[in-house]
Amino acid sequence: MEINSAVLQILDLESGSLFCSQKELDIKAYPVKTYLESVVKKFHQGDLKEGHLSADDSIIQTALNGDLSFVEKSEKFATIFFNCLSQGHEVPSGDLFCMELEDRGDSYLGLFKINYKPAYTHFVDYEEDQLLNNLIINKTILPATSQKVSEGLVINLSTFEFKLVEKKYMFDDKKTNYLTDLILKTAVKPTVQENIKIVKKAVKEVADKYNEETFTSLANVQQAVHESIESEGRISNQKIAEVVFEHNHSAKSDYLEKVEQSRFVEDVPVNVPKYEKKYSKQKLKLTNGIEMFIPVEVYQDKDLIEFINNPDGTISVMIKNVDDIINRF
Repeated sequence: MEINSAVLQILDLESGSLFCSQKELDIKAYPVKTYLESVVKKFHQGDLKEGHLSADDSIIQTALNGDLSFVEKSEKFATIFFNCLSQGHEVPSGDLFCMELEDRGDSYLGLFKINYKPAYTHFVDYEEDQLLNNLIINKTILPATSQKVSEGLVINLSTFEFKLVEKKYMFDDKKTNYLTDLILKTAVKPTVQENIKIVKKAVKEVADKYNEETFTSLANVQQAVHESIESEGRISNQKIAEVVFEHNHSAKSDYLEKVEQSRFVEDVPVNVPKYEKKYSKQKLKLTNGIEMFIPVEVYQDKDLIEFINNPDGTISVMIKNVDDIINRF
């Protein structure tokens, strides 16, 4: 995404003050350009939620108001965030980066709240007319460019579709997703991670009911997720059911019914390569402390690895046909 303009607004929630800039950032300046581009990049690498806003949403109305400059618009965006977050409990202060973005001819609005991280720094002071190089804590340091973005929103100003990441904070003694529940006031599709949690919970419940091996069932879930994302670009629930409960039609039916009653959606809207890589290896931890990382194609090959159920109820893992072992110390 190309950044066309940006304004930095300061949300000082500790002092209860909103400091609004009267000028845009110089997006051609190297430190500004580098940091803003890292924010946009890290946002899109997150576990994003998706949704759709109505045309009468206040943020949409402000963004499309041709009578306002972007500085004036960003002040209104900052006011919306500040008025909401100031009602929360122990919400960290931070900077709100408001950006006009463009991608493939479409215009987007980006709003990213970047929380401060306290850090030590030196401070040049004078004590009794003598220069003193002191050490202080600066409480308003922005995180490094490698830090993930945990609170942000990008809206397509043509379709009003949006993507976001958010954190929960305490509002009226209840942890709340402030972006979706308080600012946008709209429903969102679950993220890929939330979908996986729904699937794992349903599989575990059904596996327990039908005395299926839980670790085998969950491993088969991962294989099915990886294969469906790789081949179809989505999480196919039917494929999961067929792989995990291939020979148990009652279990398959129970599983599909459980997931159908949940918020599960099959679409993987973004970061398909990321999730292909994430689920390409089985990660197993044995009760004896051994941890194993097994590529999914190896996991299903009994000529390379085999799980043996022993008469005493224990499980043996046999690794076969190994030509060499490399120590990664």
